[in-house]
Amino acid sequence: MTKRPVGRPTKYKPEFCQLIKKLAADGAGPASWAVNCGVDKASLHEWRHHHPEFSTAFNEAKAIEQDWWERQGREALWADKFQASVWHKSMQARFREDYTETQRTEITGADGGAVQIETTKIDPRDLTQEQRDALLEIIRQTSGE
Repeated sequence: MTKRPVGRPTKYKPEFCQLIKKLAADGAGPASWAVNCGVDKASLHEWRHHHPEFSTAFNEAKAIEQDWWERQGREALWADKFQASVWHKSMQARFREDYTETQRTEITGADGGAVQIETTKIDPRDLTQEQRDALLEIIRQTSGE
């Protein structure tokens, strides 16, 4: 007895590799690719994991799409009605890796080494009354009392 595969059969077709690159050549992105393949975007990402040729085509299509959008920006740069902020926002949304500014903060210790943490035990009996009162106030403030 032959077992049937579980779930719906895939809608994937090898010709989708060329289709998405053709769509990308007009600036279309993954949402448009999915619509033209008759699936949702999640299916495209699933196909990338199950079909190496589609994964390659997807990456190539993203580069083709980015080239189209960059060319639009270059060609319109000197136009009277070019809206640079709209174009830039679109580029950030479409191509985050290349067009999103990021800041990174690193905390290091002396000479770039690890941060040193020192723990000091305080014996309240060694404190003056004024120091004990100050410590008690700090504890109250940090505990929300």
